[in-house]
Amino acid sequence: MKKFFVILAIVGLAATAPAKAQLNFGIKAGVNLTEKPTLNVDDLKASIKGNSGWFVGPTAKYIFPVIGLGLEANLLYSQTNIEIEEQNVTSQYVDLPVYLRYELALPAISKFLVPFVAAGPQFSWNIGEKSITLDNIADIVSSEYKLKESNISLNLGLGFTIFDQLQLHGNYNLALGKTADITGSILDFSKELAELKTNTWQISLAYIF
Repeated sequence: MKKFFVILAIVGLAATAPAKAQLNFGIKAGVNLTEKPTLNVDDLKASIKGNSGWFVGPTAKYIFPVIGLGLEANLLYSQTNIEIEEQNVTSQYVDLPVYLRYELALPAISKFLVPFVAAGPQFSWNIGEKSITLDNIADIVSSEYKLKESNISLNLGLGFTIFDQLQLHGNYNLALGKTADITGSILDFSKELAELKTNTWQISLAYIF
């Protein structure tokens, strides 16, 4: 939680900047396209694949118009899905992504289209199930899918602001640590532990008030 309050402090400090800066609020929604998770156990790789999900929540951006730099922060309810032997496993999070943005003002098109690049950390808190019982997969019995209560990832993306109100954003979310474990027994090994790391492509559309 300390990281959460640090981010809030950064946003609060930004609010004390000169009045010429542009502060805007809006609503963002999009899809999560989860990649096939990476695992440290080869026996399970064929059994697991990524799936689609979605997210929605408020967004705020704070841009200095002269230099094109600014901050964006979102507070999102997010669902991600993976399939384990055709069993869908849903994870539910509250995500706090914070971006450093750079907007490129191109004279010929800036009145209706402004491209931007954005990058920054994301802090996520699991608000769904922490442990999910799995049907038997491969040679695993009594297996469980256990999610971390929180994790940190990195966002890298680019997009366009259209007529100052619509924002189309493509983003890659890179996990900086494991996101879940699978526990159980494999063949003659007891309590075999598989660590999963899940990365996600995201496409979103935001309406800026």
